[in-house]
Amino acid sequence: MMHWKFNPFLDCAAVREAVARLMRDPRFTPARVAQVLRRDTVVETALMADVYSTPDEIVVQASLPGLKPKDVEIKLERERLTIRGKFPAPLANVDYVFQERQSGSFCRVLALNVPVDGSRAEARLVDGVLTLVLPKVQESQTKVVYVRPK
Repeated sequence: MMHWKFNPFLDCAAVREAVARLMRDPRFTPARVAQVLRRDTVVETALMADVYSTPDEIVVQASLPGLKPKDVEIKLERERLTIRGKFPAPLANVDYVFQERQSGSFCRVLALNVPVDGSRAEARLVDGVLTLVLPKVQESQTKVVYVRPK
């Protein structure tokens, strides 16, 4: 028989870490909790995204299952990217045993902190994955300008 020794400090640390992990999850917001508790509340949820950088571009990927390109709005203003859309509403005439898929409006604003060239940006939605390729603005090279005598 194995005996467990009670250690309140370790238990508190485990609970604190679990709460910290929950608070870092962008899906967990007071508005989202209200939406789950009260079905009549309309809340715009956050979209989960991966962003990575290469020497020449910033790439953003987000899962948008079931959406078509016309369902997604993308705006790029300076170094700020906004992705907005709406997931289909859940079925109204059923009693869900589990309801875990997102529904309703979503919006995600990302501060890129890198100048990008919006005129060359590309967006693809393939198999439910949105991929944005944002070319970085090439910084001008330092150039020495010599003053010529007249």
